Amino acid sequence: MLDALAFSLLLALAFRLEKRLPLWVLGVWLNLLYFVYQNELGSGWLAYLRGLGAGLFLAAGYGRPDLAWALTPWPLLLYLRLDVREFLLYLPTLGEGMLGGSLLYLAGFRKR
Repeated sequence: MLDALAFSLLLALAFRLEKRLPLWVLGVWLNLLYFVYQNELGSGWLAYLRGLGAGLFLAAGYGRPDLAWALTPWPLLLYLRLDVREFLLYLPTLGEGMLGGSLLYLAGFRKR
């Protein structure tokens, strides 16, 4: 419940600041804020990667490649000290989030 509230607050902040900042800058900062929230107060890395995967797919679906690049899991890679072998264990969760994003995209959360 608290994760959904934090995600909706970050989404509202993104819509509020969309006119003032370039979208890729906004994506980088929201990615970092979402990672810090999930790491400190939230459910952890799995919930972070699921939300990030959904956002990544929706950004690509909306034709925003700059936002899709900003939503890569770079905070987690930096936290793991760029140890890609340890990150490989979390890739199925990122794919699960991308599958959720594709379902949202196909369900109608897209431009018409």
